[in-house]
Amino acid sequence: MALSQTKEDYLKTIYVLSMTKDVHCSDLADALGVSRPTVSVALKKLENAGYILRGTGHEILLSEKGRTIAEAVYERHSTFREILEKLGVGAETAAIDACRLEHAVSQESFQALKRLMDLSGAGQCREI
Repeated sequence: MALSQTKEDYLKTIYVLSMTKDVHCSDLADALGVSRPTVSVALKKLENAGYILRGTGHEILLSEKGRTIAEAVYERHSTFREILEKLGVGAETAAIDACRLEHAVSQESFQALKRLMDLSGAGQCREI
């Protein structure tokens, strides 16, 4: 089952935040710019679908299934951001556009872009 862009964004955000701290509802609300009740509703759906778990301290944890998706979305985001920055796009614009591209580009096209980066050497885009 394909997840919505919003659910993928939640999983990616949990993944990124969990790299530096325990993640709680308020952390997600702040990071995503939404209300705590909105986060609570989304988390309930993700938990019921088996993408997240709740820790003993009410922290939000990714299940194996959730982590797999979060890592894939994060890789797509990071790759698109790197490509755009290497092409001269400003960091802020690259980050915003990478958020859009991570959901819009097919897996086939994404893999082709990764191969292009690999062929061009050390992650530097060649002239297109």
